[in-house]
This record gives sequence, structure tokens and C-alpha cells, in this order.
Amino acid sequence: MKISLKPLSKNRGPLLAASMDTRHSLRDYLIRGAGGSFALKLVATALGFILSIVLARLLGAAGYGTYAYAMALVSLLSVPAKLGLPSLIIRHIAAYQRRSVWALMRGLLLKANQAVLLIAWGLVLLAAVIGWVLADRLPPDGLATFWLALVLLPLVALNALRTATLSGLGYVLLGQLPEALIKPGLFILLAGGSYLLLGAGQVTAVWAMGMQVAASAVAFLVGVVWLVKRLPQAVKETAPAYKTRAWIKSALPLLALASLAAINHETAILMVGAMKGAEAAGVYQVATRGAELVSFVLVAANMALAPVISSLYTAGELQRLQRIVTRSARVVLLGSLPVALSMVIFGRWILLTVFGPDFVSGATALAILSAAQIINAGIGSVGLLLVMTGHERDTATGVGIAAAINVTLNALLIPVWGIEGAAIATAISVATWNVLLAVWVYRRLGIYTTAAGSLGLRSSP
Repeated sequence: MKISLKPLSKNRGPLLAASMDTRHSLRDYLIRGAGGSFALKLVATALGFILSIVLARLLGAAGYGTYAYAMALVSLLSVPAKLGLPSLIIRHIAAYQRRSVWALMRGLLLKANQAVLLIAWGLVLLAAVIGWVLADRLPPDGLATFWLALVLLPLVALNALRTATLSGLGYVLLGQLPEALIKPGLFILLAGGSYLLLGAGQVTAVWAMGMQVAASAVAFLVGVVWLVKRLPQAVKETAPAYKTRAWIKSALPLLALASLAAINHETAILMVGAMKGAEAAGVYQVATRGAELVSFVLVAANMALAPVISSLYTAGELQRLQRIVTRSARVVLLGSLPVALSMVIFGRWILLTVFGPDFVSGATALAILSAAQIINAGIGSVGLLLVMTGHERDTATGVGIAAAINVTLNALLIPVWGIEGAAIATAISVATWNVLLAVWVYRRLGIYTTAAGSLGLRSSP
């Protein structure tokens, strides 16, 4: 499938042209955006899966667990570093471009990058000290791996802003390319070269983290160049204007939402590592990566939908938004089901054949997590709809309830059932926040998010 990176309008960008022209133009944009995002996400997921296999084979369960544990900590720390700004930037950049408010666009980008850079480096210093204090509790090479992983924190935070900016401008695919293709592709090349030079037994978690940092730095530089070239000239030439208080007011619930979502995503791996050790964390991480294959269709659809939701909601075109949401949910569910069934039925064979005998014990956890992702796919883009329409407080509340359930259940079930207990806790959490948010989307917007849609609502144009 060919991925087009060209905008629909030379002067105003793809999203604005699509939203202001005919219904056919919007449909064409969505087909290209969703299709392109699907193709890109498919390739990126394949690369990520290959990378997981390579690292698991090179490091073994314990070494991979140490690496995954450090990456989970950085992922958790990146949430306060990003300050909830990526979603805010997508929403406001799309709206500012629609109204040609270039001064506020420049002001938002300047303030966002300054704040993120300051907070990220502050967190790096604080986390480095805490890691040194707790060094005795970390596995072998744990402290060195963690310190090296902290170098990623500013890169991760700034990359999130860059991706959000390009997405808000309508360059959804281009924004994803550095993280989705360049970084994993380069990482795989580095890992393959390390294997040829050193052999599997000589590659450590520290070495793997060093390769991650190098690949991330290259992807970051490429992404910056692309953003500078595609930022509207009017933004570069105008003096910045600021609505700092309004931006902070909107960003705070988004920060809370992102924090709670990160807790939901990273709690299990961190608690498994703390309670059951690095080897169990490595096995659980492999099961998690397998289950993520189920959700890649939803993620791809959301990347294309985010700026469209903001644009249509701003224009008050809720009926068109309903049709798009229903069709998207159906496509996502149909695309996710075969992958989930494969993981449930053939999970043990996949883990043995692909990752090796050290990871076969994760088959049951893989099946549970895959079933949870089907619930996620079938209910639809609930969180995205609320955030892109200014109802992020509802999303934060729902995800917060789920996060509390997740932490509590992990604390209760991991000591008894190990990684299977962690998978059950995660599945219940996923189901909880999806159902709550689907109800709140209907109450706030009158939109049915699930693949079933509404029996009383026509979904055809």
C-alpha cells in the first residue's frame, strides 16, 4: 500500500482543505489517512515485534526484563514531562489552522517546547539521584541501564510534541514516521550488528539501552527537520501570542488523564518486576507486546481520526462525525478479531517458536490480554472523542477509576497468580474504562461509539 505524505492543499494543509471542501473531499482524506495510518502502523508493529524477538533472543528473559523495566520507568516519567500537551496541541493546532490564527499557533508551540524541555531535564536529575539511592534493590546492570534510559526522557517528550504538531497540521503520517519506522528500523540494524560482532551471550541490557538511545536520537533529528520544513510560513513570520492561562487550564486535566493512562499501561510490568523479579517481568513484557498486535488497527484509526474529530466538532457537524465513528469502530473490530483469536488459540506455539522456551509460560497471560484488546476495539475511540471535543475531565475520571482498580487488583492477584494475575487485573481495568467512557461520550455528544452503532441511527451518508 502506497503511503502519501503530500498535503491536499499547498497553502493551508491537508486537514483544513478536507474539512472546508465537499463531503467527498473529507471522505477521501479519511480513506487516505486511515489507510495510510493502517499501512504505517502495520509496518511499525511488525518492526516492533521483530525488535522484541531480537532483544528477547539476545538478552534472555532476565536481561529483557531489566531492559523492559527501565523502559517502563521512563515511559511513566515521560507523562509528567509532556505535561498533557500533545493532545492539547493536536486539538488547538487543528482549530488554529482552520481559523488561520497563526500568532496563537506559534505561541503555543514555543511555550509547550520550553516547558517540556525544562520539566524533562529536571525529572532526569531527580530520577538519577533516586536510582542511585535505590541501587541495591535493582537487578544486575539495573542502575546503569536505568541511568542510560533517562537520556531518552527529553527525546520522548519533545518527540511527542513534534508528532502532535504535525498531526494537528494534517500531516498525520509524516508525524509518525520517525518513531514508527526510522527508530525501530535503525534499532534492529544496530541489534543485528551487535549480534554479529559480539554474539548473543555478550549483549547486555545496558548495551541494548545504548542502541535505543542512539536510534531515538537519529529519529528525533529527522523529525525536527521535517517539522521545520512543513510548519506554515505564516507561523514562522508572525509574532507569537499567548493564552497561557487557558492552555494551562486545558492541559492540567490532560496531564491527569495521561498520568492515569500511563499507570494503567505500566503498572503491571512494574509490579510484576518488583514482586516476581526481572525474569517474570521479561515474560510478561513479551505477552504484552503480543497483545498489542491486536490493538494496532485501533491505534492506526485513532491517529487519522484525531484531527478530523476536532475539525468536525468545531464545525458542529455531529451527524457526519457519528457516521465516521461507527464505520471506524466496525473496521477496527473486524481487523482485530483474527489477530486476537490467533493469540488465544496459538499463543503457546507462537511464544515457543518466535521468542524461545524461556517465554512459553506467558501463553495464558497473552490470551487474557488479547481478549481485553477485543473489548477495547469493539467499544471504539471513546477516549479520543472526549479529549478532542474538550471533555478531557470525563476521560480523566474514567481512566482514574480504572487505574485505581488496576493497581488494587495487581497488588492482590500478582502474589497469588503471578503474571496471569497481572493480566486479569489489566483486562478488568481496560473493560471498566471503556464502558464508562462510552456512556459519557453518549451523554456529552449524543454519539454511539461501539461497532454496533445505534439501531435507530442511519450510518450511511
